[in-house]
Amino acid sequence: MAREPTFATDALKPDQIAAYLARIELPTSLAASASSLELLSEVYQAHHENVPKDTTIMHVPKGAWKGASEPIVLQSGLYSMPLRTAAFERIVNHHAGGYCWANNPTFAALLRGLGFRVSEVAAKVFKNWANLDSTDTVVKDKWGTITHIVLVVDWTGSGERYVLDVGFGGGGCPIPIPLRDGATVAGLNPFEAWTIRHEPLPHDPADTPPIDIIPGWTTYRRTALPAGSNFESFPNAPDTDTPSTWAHQYHFLLASITVRDIGLYDYYSQAHPLAAFTGFFLVTRLLPGTGGARRSVMFAEHMVKSDGVRRARVHTTGGNAGEGPRDIEYVEMETGPMREFLEREFGFAFE
Repeated sequence: MAREPTFATDALKPDQIAAYLARIELPTSLAASASSLELLSEVYQAHHENVPKDTTIMHVPKGAWKGASEPIVLQSGLYSMPLRTAAFERIVNHHAGGYCWANNPTFAALLRGLGFRVSEVAAKVFKNWANLDSTDTVVKDKWGTITHIVLVVDWTGSGERYVLDVGFGGGGCPIPIPLRDGATVAGLNPFEAWTIRHEPLPHDPADTPPIDIIPGWTTYRRTALPAGSNFESFPNAPDTDTPSTWAHQYHFLLASITVRDIGLYDYYSQAHPLAAFTGFFLVTRLLPGTGGARRSVMFAEHMVKSDGVRRARVHTTGGNAGEGPRDIEYVEMETGPMREFLEREFGFAFE
Protein backbone atom coordinates (compact mmCIF):
# COMPACT_ATOMS: atom_id res chain seq x y z
CA MET A 1 0.00 0.00 0.00
CA ALA A 2 1.35 3.40 -0.98
CA ARG A 3 2.16 5.63 1.96
CA GLU A 4 0.63 9.09 2.07
CA PRO A 5 3.33 11.76 1.62
CA THR A 6 4.42 13.41 4.86
CA PHE A 7 4.56 16.81 3.22
CA ALA A 8 1.76 17.97 0.94
CA THR A 9 2.23 17.15 -2.74
CA ASP A 10 -1.42 17.43 -3.81
CA ALA A 11 -1.80 18.49 -7.44
CA LEU A 12 -5.10 18.88 -9.27
CA LYS A 13 -5.75 16.74 -12.33
CA PRO A 14 -6.32 18.37 -15.74
CA ASP A 15 -10.13 18.23 -15.51
CA GLN A 16 -10.02 19.73 -12.01
CA ILE A 17 -7.67 22.48 -13.17
CA ALA A 18 -10.07 23.38 -15.99
CA ALA A 19 -13.00 23.51 -13.55
CA TYR A 20 -11.01 25.61 -11.07
CA LEU A 21 -9.94 28.11 -13.74
CA ALA A 22 -13.54 28.42 -14.93
CA ARG A 23 -14.63 28.96 -11.30
CA ILE A 24 -12.27 31.94 -10.95
CA GLU A 25 -13.37 33.23 -14.37
CA LEU A 26 -10.14 32.59 -16.24
CA PRO A 27 -9.80 30.84 -19.63
CA THR A 28 -9.09 27.14 -19.27
CA SER A 29 -6.41 27.53 -21.95
CA LEU A 30 -4.14 28.98 -19.22
CA ALA A 31 -3.54 25.41 -18.07
CA ALA A 32 -1.22 24.97 -21.05
CA SER A 33 0.88 28.03 -20.16
CA ALA A 34 4.42 27.71 -18.87
CA SER A 35 4.92 28.57 -15.22
CA SER A 36 5.79 32.24 -14.85
CA LEU A 37 5.28 35.21 -12.54
CA GLU A 38 2.67 36.54 -14.96
CA LEU A 39 0.63 33.31 -14.77
CA LEU A 40 1.04 33.13 -11.00
CA SER A 41 -0.08 36.74 -10.55
CA GLU A 42 -3.11 36.32 -12.80
CA VAL A 43 -4.37 33.16 -11.12
CA TYR A 44 -3.65 34.56 -7.64
CA GLN A 45 -5.60 37.78 -8.14
CA ALA A 46 -8.49 35.94 -9.80
CA HIS A 47 -8.79 33.66 -6.77
CA HIS A 48 -8.99 36.68 -4.45
CA GLU A 49 -11.75 38.16 -6.60
CA ASN A 50 -13.88 35.05 -6.90
CA VAL A 51 -13.34 32.71 -3.92
CA PRO A 52 -14.30 34.20 -0.54
CA LYS A 53 -12.83 33.72 2.86
CA ASP A 54 -15.86 32.01 4.35
CA THR A 55 -16.67 30.68 7.83
CA THR A 56 -20.30 29.73 7.14
CA ILE A 57 -19.51 26.00 7.15
CA MET A 58 -18.60 26.26 10.84
CA HIS A 59 -21.87 27.84 11.90
CA VAL A 60 -24.48 26.34 9.58
CA PRO A 61 -24.70 22.57 8.95
CA LYS A 62 -25.22 21.79 5.26
CA GLY A 63 -28.82 20.64 5.68
CA ALA A 64 -29.82 23.72 7.68
CA TRP A 65 -29.81 25.91 4.56
CA LYS A 66 -32.90 24.05 3.35
CA GLY A 67 -36.45 24.28 4.67
CA ALA A 68 -37.78 26.86 7.13
CA SER A 69 -35.54 29.77 8.07
CA GLU A 70 -33.75 29.31 11.40
CA PRO A 71 -31.43 31.48 13.50
CA ILE A 72 -27.74 31.11 12.66
CA VAL A 73 -25.89 30.13 15.83
CA LEU A 74 -22.21 31.00 16.11
CA GLN A 75 -20.46 27.78 17.02
CA SER A 76 -17.66 25.33 16.34
CA GLY A 77 -20.00 22.99 14.55
CA LEU A 78 -17.29 21.74 12.21
CA TYR A 79 -14.65 19.34 13.47
CA SER A 80 -12.76 18.76 10.24
CA MET A 81 -12.48 21.58 7.73
CA PRO A 82 -12.90 20.15 4.22
CA LEU A 83 -9.46 19.54 2.78
CA ARG A 84 -8.38 18.31 -0.63
CA THR A 85 -11.34 16.76 -2.50
CA ALA A 86 -14.01 18.09 -0.15
CA ALA A 87 -12.59 21.62 -0.20
CA PHE A 88 -12.31 21.49 -3.99
CA GLU A 89 -15.99 20.50 -4.19
CA ARG A 90 -17.01 23.35 -1.89
CA ILE A 91 -14.94 25.99 -3.69
CA VAL A 92 -15.47 24.92 -7.30
CA ASN A 93 -18.86 23.23 -7.40
CA HIS A 94 -20.68 25.08 -4.63
CA HIS A 95 -19.11 28.49 -5.41
CA ALA A 96 -18.40 28.97 -1.70
CA GLY A 97 -15.05 29.27 0.09
CA GLY A 98 -13.38 28.49 3.36
CA TYR A 99 -10.95 29.95 5.81
CA CYS A 100 -7.18 29.66 5.43
CA TRP A 101 -6.84 25.91 6.17
CA ALA A 102 -9.12 25.09 3.22
CA ASN A 103 -8.45 27.91 0.76
CA ASN A 104 -4.65 27.86 0.85
CA PRO A 105 -4.10 24.07 0.58
CA THR A 106 -6.65 23.85 -2.24
CA PHE A 107 -5.07 26.76 -4.08
CA ALA A 108 -1.68 25.10 -3.55
CA ALA A 109 -3.00 21.98 -5.29
CA LEU A 110 -4.08 24.13 -8.24
CA LEU A 111 -0.65 25.75 -8.45
CA ARG A 112 1.12 22.38 -8.38
CA GLY A 113 -1.14 21.21 -11.19
CA LEU A 114 -0.01 24.27 -13.16
CA GLY A 115 3.65 23.38 -12.67
CA PHE A 116 4.56 25.46 -9.62
CA ARG A 117 6.38 24.21 -6.53
CA VAL A 118 4.58 25.07 -3.28
CA SER A 119 5.71 24.91 0.35
CA GLU A 120 3.03 25.29 3.04
CA VAL A 121 4.20 27.09 6.18
CA ALA A 122 2.49 28.02 9.45
CA ALA A 123 2.10 31.59 10.71
CA LYS A 124 1.22 33.65 13.76
CA VAL A 125 -1.25 36.47 13.02
CA PHE A 126 -0.93 39.93 14.55
CA LYS A 127 -4.33 40.30 16.18
CA ASN A 128 -4.45 44.09 16.27
CA TRP A 129 -3.15 44.90 12.79
CA ALA A 130 -6.33 46.70 11.71
CA ASN A 131 -6.34 48.98 14.76
CA LEU A 132 -2.68 49.77 15.33
CA ASP A 133 -2.34 53.49 16.05
CA SER A 134 0.02 55.14 13.59
CA THR A 135 2.10 56.65 16.44
CA ASP A 136 2.33 53.42 18.46
CA THR A 137 5.71 51.75 17.99
CA VAL A 138 5.17 49.13 20.71
CA VAL A 139 3.54 45.91 19.59
CA LYS A 140 2.37 44.80 23.07
CA ASP A 141 0.96 41.31 23.48
CA LYS A 142 -0.96 41.12 20.21
CA TRP A 143 0.50 38.06 18.49
CA GLY A 144 -1.76 35.04 18.43
CA THR A 145 -0.88 31.37 18.35
CA ILE A 146 -0.07 29.46 15.14
CA THR A 147 -3.48 29.56 13.47
CA HIS A 148 -2.68 30.53 9.87
CA ILE A 149 -1.16 28.91 6.79
CA VAL A 150 0.82 30.69 4.05
CA LEU A 151 2.22 29.49 0.72
CA VAL A 152 5.79 29.94 -0.56
CA VAL A 153 5.92 29.40 -4.32
CA ASP A 154 8.58 29.04 -7.00
CA TRP A 155 9.16 27.13 -10.26
CA THR A 156 12.00 25.95 -12.43
CA GLY A 157 14.00 28.98 -13.51
CA SER A 158 12.06 31.44 -11.35
CA GLY A 159 15.20 32.75 -9.65
CA GLU A 160 13.11 33.90 -6.70
CA ARG A 161 10.43 32.60 -4.33
CA TYR A 162 7.13 34.31 -3.60
CA VAL A 163 4.75 34.52 -0.63
CA LEU A 164 1.06 34.00 -1.41
CA ASP A 165 -2.00 33.82 0.81
CA VAL A 166 -5.61 33.38 -0.32
CA GLY A 167 -6.93 32.83 3.19
CA PHE A 168 -6.16 36.01 5.13
CA GLY A 169 -9.35 37.88 4.26
CA GLY A 170 -9.52 41.59 5.02
CA GLY A 171 -6.24 43.28 4.17
CA GLY A 172 -4.72 40.26 2.43
CA CYS A 173 -2.26 40.99 -0.35
CA PRO A 174 -3.44 39.95 -3.86
CA ILE A 175 0.05 40.40 -5.36
CA PRO A 176 2.84 37.79 -4.98
CA ILE A 177 5.46 39.16 -2.57
CA PRO A 178 9.09 38.22 -3.29
CA LEU A 179 10.62 36.32 -0.38
CA ARG A 180 13.36 38.88 0.07
CA ASP A 181 14.09 41.15 3.02
CA GLY A 182 12.54 44.55 2.36
CA ALA A 183 10.71 43.48 -0.81
CA THR A 184 7.70 45.75 -1.34
CA VAL A 185 4.77 45.42 -3.74
CA ALA A 186 2.14 48.00 -4.62
CA GLY A 187 -1.49 47.03 -4.22
CA LEU A 188 -4.28 47.33 -6.79
CA ASN A 189 -4.73 51.02 -5.94
CA PRO A 190 -2.40 53.91 -4.94
CA PHE A 191 -3.37 53.77 -1.28
CA GLU A 192 -1.93 50.46 -0.10
CA ALA A 193 1.20 48.35 -0.34
CA TRP A 194 2.82 45.36 1.36
CA THR A 195 6.35 44.63 2.45
CA ILE A 196 8.14 41.66 4.04
CA ARG A 197 11.02 41.70 6.51
CA HIS A 198 13.38 38.98 7.69
CA GLU A 199 13.41 39.44 11.46
CA PRO A 200 12.72 37.71 14.78
CA LEU A 201 9.08 37.63 15.82
CA PRO A 202 8.34 41.22 16.90
CA HIS A 203 7.32 41.51 20.55
CA ASP A 204 7.08 44.02 23.36
CA PRO A 205 10.58 44.49 24.89
CA ALA A 206 8.88 44.41 28.30
CA ASP A 207 7.76 40.82 27.70
CA THR A 208 9.77 37.92 29.09
CA PRO A 209 12.24 37.20 26.27
CA PRO A 210 12.21 33.78 24.63
CA ILE A 211 15.09 31.42 25.29
CA ASP A 212 15.55 30.38 21.66
CA ILE A 213 14.61 32.48 18.69
CA ILE A 214 15.49 32.48 15.01
CA PRO A 215 14.59 35.06 12.39
CA GLY A 216 11.44 34.49 10.39
CA TRP A 217 9.44 36.58 7.95
CA THR A 218 6.93 39.29 8.86
CA THR A 219 4.52 40.82 6.36
CA TYR A 220 3.31 44.39 6.82
CA ARG A 221 0.50 46.28 5.12
CA ARG A 222 0.62 49.99 4.40
CA THR A 223 -2.71 51.79 4.53
CA ALA A 224 -3.09 55.36 3.40
CA LEU A 225 -5.34 56.19 6.33
CA PRO A 226 -3.82 56.06 9.79
CA ALA A 227 -5.35 53.04 11.50
CA GLY A 228 -8.16 54.08 13.80
CA SER A 229 -9.04 57.14 11.65
CA ASN A 230 -12.41 57.65 10.05
CA PHE A 231 -12.47 57.98 6.27
CA GLU A 232 -14.95 60.85 6.66
CA SER A 233 -12.27 62.89 8.47
CA PHE A 234 -10.48 63.42 5.15
CA PRO A 235 -12.16 65.96 2.81
CA ASN A 236 -10.84 64.20 -0.31
CA ALA A 237 -10.02 60.63 -1.26
CA PRO A 238 -6.58 59.69 0.09
CA ASP A 239 -3.62 59.66 -2.27
CA THR A 240 0.06 58.79 -1.97
CA ASP A 241 0.66 61.94 0.12
CA THR A 242 -1.94 60.99 2.74
CA PRO A 243 -0.38 60.07 6.12
CA SER A 244 -0.03 56.32 6.37
CA THR A 245 1.05 53.52 8.66
CA TRP A 246 2.71 50.14 8.26
CA ALA A 247 0.95 47.50 10.36
CA HIS A 248 2.10 43.94 11.06
CA GLN A 249 0.00 41.17 9.52
CA TYR A 250 1.63 37.80 10.23
CA HIS A 251 4.97 36.17 10.92
CA PHE A 252 6.17 32.76 9.74
CA LEU A 253 9.26 30.57 9.73
CA LEU A 254 10.44 29.18 6.42
CA ALA A 255 9.75 25.58 7.40
CA SER A 256 7.34 23.35 5.50
CA ILE A 257 4.68 21.84 7.74
CA THR A 258 3.45 18.28 7.30
CA VAL A 259 0.00 17.09 6.34
CA ARG A 260 -0.53 16.03 9.97
CA ASP A 261 0.50 19.50 11.17
CA ILE A 262 -2.14 20.99 8.92
CA GLY A 263 -4.78 18.76 10.50
CA LEU A 264 -3.66 19.70 14.00
CA TYR A 265 -3.55 23.46 13.40
CA ASP A 266 -6.86 23.32 11.54
CA TYR A 267 -8.52 21.49 14.43
CA TYR A 268 -7.33 24.10 16.91
CA SER A 269 -8.41 26.94 14.62
CA GLN A 270 -12.03 25.82 14.28
CA ALA A 271 -12.87 23.42 17.11
CA HIS A 272 -11.09 24.72 20.21
CA PRO A 273 -13.09 27.04 22.54
CA LEU A 274 -10.53 29.76 21.79
CA ALA A 275 -10.76 29.25 18.02
CA ALA A 276 -10.66 32.55 16.16
CA PHE A 277 -13.90 31.99 14.24
CA THR A 278 -15.98 30.25 16.89
CA GLY A 279 -17.76 33.53 17.62
CA PHE A 280 -17.36 35.29 14.28
CA PHE A 281 -19.33 34.93 11.03
CA LEU A 282 -17.47 36.17 7.95
CA VAL A 283 -17.72 36.01 4.16
CA THR A 284 -15.42 38.39 2.25
CA ARG A 285 -13.80 38.74 -1.18
CA LEU A 286 -12.30 41.35 -3.49
CA LEU A 287 -14.53 42.91 -6.15
CA PRO A 288 -13.14 42.69 -9.72
CA GLY A 289 -12.41 45.95 -11.51
CA THR A 290 -12.55 48.12 -8.37
CA GLY A 291 -8.87 48.50 -7.55
CA GLY A 292 -9.09 45.98 -4.76
CA ALA A 293 -12.33 47.01 -3.05
CA ARG A 294 -13.58 44.33 -0.65
CA ARG A 295 -17.17 43.26 0.01
CA SER A 296 -17.73 41.69 3.42
CA VAL A 297 -20.58 40.34 5.53
CA MET A 298 -19.73 39.85 9.19
CA PHE A 299 -21.37 39.24 12.52
CA ALA A 300 -20.43 38.74 16.17
CA GLU A 301 -22.78 38.82 19.12
CA HIS A 302 -21.35 42.11 20.39
CA MET A 303 -22.65 43.72 17.17
CA VAL A 304 -26.30 43.26 18.22
CA LYS A 305 -27.92 46.68 18.57
CA SER A 306 -30.26 47.87 21.29
CA ASP A 307 -33.32 46.49 19.49
CA GLY A 308 -31.97 42.98 20.12
CA VAL A 309 -32.23 41.89 16.47
CA ARG A 310 -29.25 39.86 15.27
CA ARG A 311 -28.15 41.37 11.96
CA ALA A 312 -24.92 40.86 10.04
CA ARG A 313 -23.26 44.02 8.77
CA VAL A 314 -22.43 44.21 5.06
CA HIS A 315 -20.05 46.82 3.73
CA THR A 316 -17.46 47.64 1.07
CA THR A 317 -14.00 48.92 1.93
CA GLY A 318 -10.80 49.87 0.11
CA GLY A 319 -10.27 50.02 -3.62
CA ASN A 320 -10.04 53.15 -5.70
CA ALA A 321 -12.43 54.95 -3.34
CA GLY A 322 -10.21 54.60 -0.28
CA GLU A 323 -10.58 52.66 2.94
CA GLY A 324 -14.31 53.11 3.61
CA PRO A 325 -16.50 51.57 4.96
CA ARG A 326 -19.40 52.35 2.61
CA ASP A 327 -22.45 50.77 0.99
CA ILE A 328 -23.54 49.61 4.43
CA GLU A 329 -26.55 47.31 4.77
CA TYR A 330 -27.69 44.58 7.14
CA VAL A 331 -28.86 40.98 6.77
CA GLU A 332 -30.75 39.08 9.46
CA MET A 333 -28.77 36.23 10.96
CA GLU A 334 -31.20 33.57 9.82
CA THR A 335 -30.67 30.89 7.19
CA GLY A 336 -33.42 32.15 4.87
CA PRO A 337 -32.34 35.77 4.32
CA MET A 338 -28.65 34.88 4.59
CA ARG A 339 -28.95 32.17 1.95
CA GLU A 340 -30.66 34.63 -0.42
CA PHE A 341 -27.95 37.21 0.23
CA LEU A 342 -25.06 34.79 -0.31
CA GLU A 343 -26.59 33.51 -3.54
CA ARG A 344 -27.09 37.04 -4.84
CA GLU A 345 -23.91 38.78 -3.68
CA PHE A 346 -21.34 35.95 -3.59
CA GLY A 347 -22.75 33.42 -6.06
CA PHE A 348 -23.06 30.57 -3.56
CA ALA A 349 -24.65 27.47 -5.11
CA PHE A 350 -26.48 25.65 -2.31
CA GLU A 351 -27.38 22.02 -2.87
